[in-house]
Amino acid sequence: MSFLYILEGLRTPLLDRLFAAVTFLGGEVVFVAVAIVVYWCVNKRDGYYIIAAGIGGTVVSQTLKIACAVPRPWVRDPSFTIVESARADAGGYSFPSGHSQNAIVSLGGAARCVKKTWLRALLWVLAGLVCFSRMYVGVHTPADVGVGALLGLALVFGLYPLFQRSEEKPGLVTAVFGVCAALALGAVLYGELRPWGADIDRENLAEFLKNSYTMLGMSLAVLTAVPIERKYIQFDTKARWWAQILKCVLGFALVMGVRVGLKPPLNALFRGHMAANAVRYYLMVLAAVLVWPLTFPWFAKGCPLGPKAKKALKIALVILLVLALLAGLACWAVTRDSSMEPVDFPGAENPLITPLGVTMLSGHRAGGGVAPENTMRALINSVEDPAYTLDIFEFDVHLTADGVLVLLHDETLDRTSDAAEVFGEQNVNVGEKTFAQLQTLNMGAKFTAKDGSTPYAGLHGDDVPENLRITSLEQALAYLESAGDFRYIIEIKNSGEKGFEAADKLYAALSEFGALDRTVVGTFHNEVTDYMDRTYPDMPRSAGVNEVVRFYFSALLGLDLDRDSLRYKALQIPTTDYFVNLGTSRVVNYAHERDIAVQYWTINDPAEMARLQSIGADAVMTDLPDVGATVLNQP
Repeated sequence: MSFLYILEGLRTPLLDRLFAAVTFLGGEVVFVAVAIVVYWCVNKRDGYYIIAAGIGGTVVSQTLKIACAVPRPWVRDPSFTIVESARADAGGYSFPSGHSQNAIVSLGGAARCVKKTWLRALLWVLAGLVCFSRMYVGVHTPADVGVGALLGLALVFGLYPLFQRSEEKPGLVTAVFGVCAALALGAVLYGELRPWGADIDRENLAEFLKNSYTMLGMSLAVLTAVPIERKYIQFDTKARWWAQILKCVLGFALVMGVRVGLKPPLNALFRGHMAANAVRYYLMVLAAVLVWPLTFPWFAKGCPLGPKAKKALKIALVILLVLALLAGLACWAVTRDSSMEPVDFPGAENPLITPLGVTMLSGHRAGGGVAPENTMRALINSVEDPAYTLDIFEFDVHLTADGVLVLLHDETLDRTSDAAEVFGEQNVNVGEKTFAQLQTLNMGAKFTAKDGSTPYAGLHGDDVPENLRITSLEQALAYLESAGDFRYIIEIKNSGEKGFEAADKLYAALSEFGALDRTVVGTFHNEVTDYMDRTYPDMPRSAGVNEVVRFYFSALLGLDLDRDSLRYKALQIPTTDYFVNLGTSRVVNYAHERDIAVQYWTINDPAEMARLQSIGADAVMTDLPDVGATVLNQP
């Protein structure tokens, strides 16, 4: 941890963005791109080599993760902060680093396959930078990165001689992928059949199973494809440079289309079981290894469609490159920090707008990093803890089967509760159970404290304290309204007709408790937003997804957005979670000019809290209100 603290002290916004981009090179999409480009355009043998190294490395690293169960650095040391943009891609346990192993395999493996010295050096440097980036952004320790990198190096250098001999001994390829499939199957059986205890982190276990099924599907696909390609297809990787680019662009679009397009129907067919991943990636690899190569003779001949068609393809390629350049410029425009001098608006009519330098503290999911999220215990803790005072309680509501609004973020109960043990099934939907049935659950079963412990795991039935059982909206409001004069941010999670019913019940409850004017209601579902506007125009709400997009580009381009046309009171937005940089004073100033408050989620980094306060943020939603209270100047 001492080395990570040194790197933490060296962070700057520019370096944060740079290494957040570098760390992307260790992800799955880059690995897939490198492997299939080598397979399609360089050498089939080398493509198989990179795929085998990736599969083997992922199976081993994921098994080590679940077996060792080493928590992430910020869990081990709650005072340590990470680059927030890296948190979303840092799922699962910490040891070893999958991104480091992946980068060594994909970039280092590609380096073994190219002849130009400068290109080899560049690829190895990029692989090393990915490894370093995992420590810089704070999601892995040197031990995590070192073991992940060593695993990648062992596979890159260990498998290379085998695949070099595979042209004389073709059976080696089949043997290697047979071993990969056996390892992946072993990992699947280990995850599915081992009697995991109540202390296992189910989210990490699900991540392990997802990756194991994925590697099993990929291994079986290559085992299927190798003999078929050798006997019936025998494609040539050579083509003119522009045909190679066209081949890769169209082929990658096909492969990614299979990967993304099959996900919803297969998840529905397998009822959410991870086996859907095995089938999806099996079909994706077959598309890459067998289906698309059927077109390669046409590319090798220079795409013979006649002179006019050939000219059209070349023009299309030029247009594609121009569009890529424009996309790069657009990417730069929306991700850069477009801040200006923050402006104070002392005459604001909106009570949610605070003076410059003052920011309200909101407990995200009622302070879910300090106590089990969205529970009565979290509410009580946030009211009674002398270390901080919340200005705003933020929580989410779902409808139960019998029409009760309960505090819950996810659509299913597995991540936070012992629902799998109590109901004997996984992925239980909250809308399929009555409130009485849900009251039997321990909603703190999966809570991890700052010291890495799970203090409420193993409590079931009568042993579950009342304040850890699922909480209804009525219970929450009754307690909070008796405890103080708070504001609320409430998100409706249901969509469609259920979302309309949830809005009806929420409006009635807020009216009953006299909290309507102190609440901002939000939803990600545009039809629910429209319903609230039509039915409850006096219920304050936040901007919907489409409205945020329109607002952002209006602010970025300096367009005149008429404040009278805006039907929302607040923007409730992340900073950079969705690629676009919304955490700028340009956005805040533009909003305040139009009497719109700006409230940011989910901010757990003290430095980021201070930065947002400095640019005029009106509220910060955080899982760690005790940390936020030490940073923010509150009203």
